[in-house]
Amino acid sequence: MSGQRGRRLPLRTASAVALLIALAVTALATWGVTRAVHDQERRLLKERTTEVGLLLTQAIDAIPTELAQQGAILQATGGSTTAYEQAVAKSVAAAPGPNKPTYAWLQQVRPGAFTVKASAGTTLHPGELIIDARVTALAAALHSPKVVPTPLIGPQRILGLALGPPSAPAGTVLYRETPLGPTVSPPRTASTDPYAELAVTLYSTRTPQPSTILVSTTRAIPLRGQVRNQLLAVGDTRWLLAVKARSPLVGGLTAYAPWITLGAGILASLLIALVVESAARRRDTALTLYESEHHLAETLQRSLLPQLPELPHLTLAARYLASGTGQQVGGDWFDVFPVAGDRVGLVVGDVIGHNLAAASAMAQIRSLVRGYAIDGDSPANVITRLDHIVDALQLTQFVTVFYGLLEPPAADGSRVLTYTNAGHVPPMVRHGDGTVESLTGGDSIVIGAPIDSAHNQGEQRLDPESTLVLYTDGLVEVPGASLTDGLHDLAASVAAQAGSSPEELCDHLLTGVSVRSRRDDVALLVVRLGTPATRTAAPRATVPSTATT
Repeated sequence: MSGQRGRRLPLRTASAVALLIALAVTALATWGVTRAVHDQERRLLKERTTEVGLLLTQAIDAIPTELAQQGAILQATGGSTTAYEQAVAKSVAAAPGPNKPTYAWLQQVRPGAFTVKASAGTTLHPGELIIDARVTALAAALHSPKVVPTPLIGPQRILGLALGPPSAPAGTVLYRETPLGPTVSPPRTASTDPYAELAVTLYSTRTPQPSTILVSTTRAIPLRGQVRNQLLAVGDTRWLLAVKARSPLVGGLTAYAPWITLGAGILASLLIALVVESAARRRDTALTLYESEHHLAETLQRSLLPQLPELPHLTLAARYLASGTGQQVGGDWFDVFPVAGDRVGLVVGDVIGHNLAAASAMAQIRSLVRGYAIDGDSPANVITRLDHIVDALQLTQFVTVFYGLLEPPAADGSRVLTYTNAGHVPPMVRHGDGTVESLTGGDSIVIGAPIDSAHNQGEQRLDPESTLVLYTDGLVEVPGASLTDGLHDLAASVAAQAGSSPEELCDHLLTGVSVRSRRDDVALLVVRLGTPATRTAAPRATVPSTATT
């Protein structure tokens, strides 16, 4: 018996030692995993806060750009209140959500008082005198090149942003204000919405003061616990962005990894599982974020495209295809609008780049073209003025634009098209006899090029039943083939569809594009002279959500 006990003692000692070592390793592993999870959670919260801050900064930066654009209209029209109110009325109508903004052009009439010269919206009206707390910010804007925010005003918590000279005419201020509502009400969000896993609060001060809350996605104010704060630049001031995770950003399994490690006691296997799980979760999160951002980008692109108007003696159709390479929104666009004297403006253009900056520049340039063209100025003068403002405001690096001005029909039904082509691919015209030609002449250098060159102007008489095909280079650029071949193929396709309607012609021209890999977006506008057929659907451009139609 004593001998058996003597033989078991080393075994018991070894078990105890192994147990102690295993417990020590498990404790060390648990401590290490706990530290790693905490650091990972903090890092992910920092990254998500940066992403939210970037989105808010882009939204905030768009406001002074929009105000500067309105100021450019005032500068270009010599302070025309009519032109200004027409432009800002469109901005009010296009604003999403129930709380529509109000835009106003204000002038200081005496220290501590401003009067409304022109406006669009519900909260300000021409001739109204402003003498409340907004005056301080408005006065500051007169002496600052940056946008100046106002404090929250009144029971509706109105927030305003003012921009003075040089964007506004001397002695005046461009102003935008939005009612945020009487209380801070978190929006209704689904668990699948972008950033639904975050509680976000934005203050109009550097510190979290309850009275300065602008918006919040939670009622638990102020945020407590692990909160990430970030300052956002708004003109010369700073707003505080506070972000907290509603649930662990690393995922439920990773959050309980220390307890799993302690309970399992198998260090190597558990660490491998945690690494694989963490990597998979990061990858899934990145893919989900990418798809969400891509969806938001396509939604933005749709919102930037115009509604085709109903115009006498014209049939219109248009399409837009996003790039098939997974890029973001682009700068391709088209536009059709009535011009003074029963004329019609036709535009197609391409801003270099595939990002939100390109889309934003495109929206500004499209509005500028409309603003310069609306009174019937010649295409050469319109593009020259556009070139000057793009260069002066540094809206973008390069822009190609074709702008044509279609005269009213003559007695025989023919119409004269006067046009200017600033570096864009030439539109096609199919005449009534079936022949197809490119619109040459009127060519000049791209807008934004560091070369001072005049913008030329061409003219073409279009017989009745002619069809114009305006497009961007994504329609004719084929990987591995020359642009000349692409233009030749396009002309052949247009000629082969002599009896097709504009809608059918659009679908036919995009058939080959949809099956190949596209490196660029495609904007396509087809205009047929003659009495338009009755439409069965609203003539809005098609923007597919995938790479195929």
